[in-house]
Amino acid sequence: MDKAGDFVVALVIYLMRCIEDGDTETLGRMGFGPEEVEELSALRLSDIQRIERLKAHLDIKVDKDAFAELIRHIRAERRSTEREHEFIRADAPLDMMRRLFGTTNREYTKLRHLYAVSSVGRPRDPNEEQEGKLWRMLTAGLSRARDGVLSPGEYLAISRECGTPLRTVWRQSKRLANGSG
Repeated sequence: MDKAGDFVVALVIYLMRCIEDGDTETLGRMGFGPEEVEELSALRLSDIQRIERLKAHLDIKVDKDAFAELIRHIRAERRSTEREHEFIRADAPLDMMRRLFGTTNREYTKLRHLYAVSSVGRPRDPNEEQEGKLWRMLTAGLSRARDGVLSPGEYLAISRECGTPLRTVWRQSKRLANGSG
């Protein structure tokens, strides 16, 4: 099978899934009407195997703007996932993960298991120097933040700069945001 055959088979399977899901909007945007839907619906597995062997070429056009937006979205999702995993490895607490990334209990548990992160009990308190630095950095950051929450990158930077675990940074930031810091 050549690349063109791979592509046509993938396209036919996609179109068949659209038909199965009743996604007439997508089919219409791609130029497929009732006649084409009827033809596609009549295909059998053996027909798809025949498509694989064809050397036919289709004239495919890509909406470059939509494609560029798709790539931007995929990259943003990847960065968010990488950051989420970085937070898990840094032993971030569940409520922090939920607030910053929308992580569910199940995802949190799964990721902690995946990265072999296991912590028990309350995080250690920072020493006097760390606490002062932590307080200054959090106060400055929270004064700029909306909704009393810093960006994920800011939390990591503060944790690293102060030498304190993310759990401690999160706990202190919540106290400061609530006015009890």
